[in-house]
Amino acid sequence: MPDPLPSWRGTETKKSILEFIGAVSDPESADFVPEVERVAVFDNDGTLSTEQPYAQLAFALDRAAQLGKPTTPEELKAGGIGAALALLQLTHGSITTDEFDEVVRAWIATARHPRFGRPYPAMVYQPMVELLSALTGAGFACWIISGGGADFMRAWAPDALGIPPHRVIGSTGSVTFQVGDHGPELLKGSDVAVIDDKAQKPVSIHRAVGQRPILAAGNTDGDLPMLQWTAASRHRTLELVVHHTDADREFAYDTDPVLGAGTSDLLKAAAEGAWIVIDMATDWATIYAPT
Repeated sequence: MPDPLPSWRGTETKKSILEFIGAVSDPESADFVPEVERVAVFDNDGTLSTEQPYAQLAFALDRAAQLGKPTTPEELKAGGIGAALALLQLTHGSITTDEFDEVVRAWIATARHPRFGRPYPAMVYQPMVELLSALTGAGFACWIISGGGADFMRAWAPDALGIPPHRVIGSTGSVTFQVGDHGPELLKGSDVAVIDDKAQKPVSIHRAVGQRPILAAGNTDGDLPMLQWTAASRHRTLELVVHHTDADREFAYDTDPVLGAGTSDLLKAAAEGAWIVIDMATDWATIYAPT
């Protein structure tokens, strides 16, 4: 049988993941979980794709410049989450959902990562793409539960990660219906209605998915409630923590240099709960797929 995770080294991490998938999908196993209850949830930035820089912030910076209101990364870092929200309000609001999708797709087609020179959709982690595929093949429904904007991710994530748009859940602003010059349309507001981070993540899972997952993956303290919610399932569960330890092939850090999200609480919970910490430098033979 072909290796379902060829970009993973043969460490205990890979063995544990494959053993879990086999156990919960085998009707003869004591850990068998019915297919309808095989739900897996993933953070996006830093878990499925590189978050330095955040693709959405790179897009917002470019769009702000196009709108005649440029902002620098230094100003963002100094202003913290407040400055980031103001930037997103400027660049994501007062536009129809169809127009926004076109703008994002046009940017995605030409923008390149500043360090690696790759298109942003090519900055997804090949080992995680393989994991998503393996889970789907084992009857899992995989969802993205991210602090990133849902409309932004839905423009590229389905193609890059194989997750359909309705399973991409993220931060949102208000949306209103109107009949414009071209017929019925949805207009994005300039506010931020839901920031899909921290305690909001399990709430979003409940509202969108309707059931508790049995697998969750994240990389910062903002993902901790999602993993805690998953770990409390009545079924056997798997919690994955992606630890950025590879400065040569990706980045090595414990604190997000832009928004300041840390990992101390998540890593502590992982140690206490015997969750799997994915060491990128050790566990992954490949970070990105060849372009």
